[in-house]
Amino acid sequence: MHAIIQSTPAWHLRASITPICGDQHHLMVTSFVPTARRPQEHVRWQAQLSVDELRCLRDVIDQALSQKESA
Repeated sequence: MHAIIQSTPAWHLRASITPICGDQHHLMVTSFVPTARRPQEHVRWQAQLSVDELRCLRDVIDQALSQKESA
């Protein structure tokens, strides 16, 4: 599963999550500059996370968004 997080004509930021085995998943954030001399994706951050760790990350994001909405 993947999603483009941010996109302009000059920049794409994408996140992808791939199941590995058991409850482990590979989370990767990549960037892509289509106007570059040699356009290619570059890994900005990656980690192997368990389902519980992914849920924790989701909870942090949800909390940040709910604080923003209530402000």
